[in-house]
Amino acid sequence: MKIEKIYRHGDVILFKIDEHTITGHHNKELLAKELILEHGEVTGHAHRLAGEIVILKENEAQKEITFKVLDRAVLTHEEHERIVLDKGTYLKVTQVEYNPFDNMIQWIRD
Repeated sequence: MKIEKIYRHGDVILFKIDEHTITGHHNKELLAKELILEHGEVTGHAHRLAGEIVILKENEAQKEITFKVLDRAVLTHEEHERIVLDKGTYLKVTQVEYNPFDNMIQWIRD
């Protein structure tokens, strides 16, 4: 996968990628005006993406989503600066942390 740019928005990581490098099964493309990338389990806040977005692929078990921004989209959250995403294809992943005392990998909670 070719990564063009990386964005961090709290516990959400976005990779701007070359669409031609997406592998695996694609969902039926779904057009959306708003997309919740992650809900804050502790605060109830959400990472919201607003714009013309096409959802290409979702992996709920890994908390990953691949989507395409058709023009521009704005990513907001109550506790973070907004980020403007340009036209392109993005992979959203959720940050994890390793606890060496328990030998466990766990999702970071916002």
